[in-house]
Amino acid sequence: MNLLQLIRELLSRFDKTEKLDKIFVFPYSTDKGTKQKQIWENLQRGLLFEDKGVLIPWLTPFNQVDKYKEKRRDSGDRTEWYLGKHLILDGYEGNIEVMRWINLPWTNPVTAIRGDLGYDDEGMTNFYSLKKHLVTRLGEPNETNITQWGNLDLGTIKWHYDKVGISLVGIEHFNGRYSFRIGLLRDRNKEYFDKMIANMKANGLTEEELGK
Repeated sequence: MNLLQLIRELLSRFDKTEKLDKIFVFPYSTDKGTKQKQIWENLQRGLLFEDKGVLIPWLTPFNQVDKYKEKRRDSGDRTEWYLGKHLILDGYEGNIEVMRWINLPWTNPVTAIRGDLGYDDEGMTNFYSLKKHLVTRLGEPNETNITQWGNLDLGTIKWHYDKVGISLVGIEHFNGRYSFRIGLLRDRNKEYFDKMIANMKANGLTEEELGK
């Protein structure tokens, strides 16, 4: 991270931020219906690390993510936080990450958390293992869109309830890559980018110039 970025991050910590809801229910009920409701209620507030008893609330500003990290990497166009391997969603063990594009202010909120499921056959096995875990706890997905790419299944499987969605994703990028995303259906960071681009166009920038 360069000096200017560091100064901006440090100054952002003096800005006012939204009040975050850190209340959660755990352990979950043994009743299947009650448990499903409790998991979704927790997810409306954030992602619960069940092994730590820590909830990372949605809308946590990026300038506060360091306190949850195991590692942080600042590259040319993004900052990535690796939050470690944790139990989530009633016992699923996953590697959890947060990412911020460099053009986003440090006071912008975390609206999603993601994790890698691996590549090719191993990734697809983990993809379907997580699907099975979620079906057992949350019921059948709301959307399934799977296509074949060689011997691999690619596409998306999605659950959503109220303000939050869970997506399992398989894409082709030189190989089969699998991941999951948990977050708010309303993406304030995308709204920020859309507004920024609209302002640039209003000031005369063309699509070609915006793409450079």
